[in-house]
Amino acid sequence: MRINQSASRKENLSRASALALAAAIMLVPANLLPVLYTQNAGKIRTDTIFSGIVGLCQEGWWVLGVIVFIASILIPLLKLLGLAWLIIVAQRGPDGLARPLTRLYVVLSIIGRWSMLDVFLVTFLSGVVQFGILAKAEPRIGIVAFAAAVVLTVMATEAFDPRVLWGHPTGAKSPSSVT
Repeated sequence: MRINQSASRKENLSRASALALAAAIMLVPANLLPVLYTQNAGKIRTDTIFSGIVGLCQEGWWVLGVIVFIASILIPLLKLLGLAWLIIVAQRGPDGLARPLTRLYVVLSIIGRWSMLDVFLVTFLSGVVQFGILAKAEPRIGIVAFAAAVVLTVMATEAFDPRVLWGHPTGAKSPSSVT
């Protein structure tokens, strides 16, 4: 029975690691490829996530630029770093940091979905800003890569079993209180 629990633990860590790695790989095209094409009063722009943030700031929309930076660049990077830390600690075995690491896991699972803000924003703009020759907004391939990265990070977080941080094999009872 112990062998099966150990194998299950390794499978869960391997699954979480593979999904996190795939998310990290997808962040490269997500940040390099254009996510949005806009045409407004004859002005044409094709923006990546970063150039969109810079454009928002240059237009005086600092608050929106900061929100997009946090949701689209900072959160995905911090989430992947946090997941990597959790996976490394879980592979080494419990080290007395189970409570704060479990809190980190909870935070990662809550904030990860907020990265979909960009995807919703591009989808919303594409649907609303259609005024024929006056204004137009269309999604580009970078937003697909970004959405894939976000979904993969959510899946990696869900695949990670925080009970291994407490020295419990997967399938064992969780600690009763994490607070």
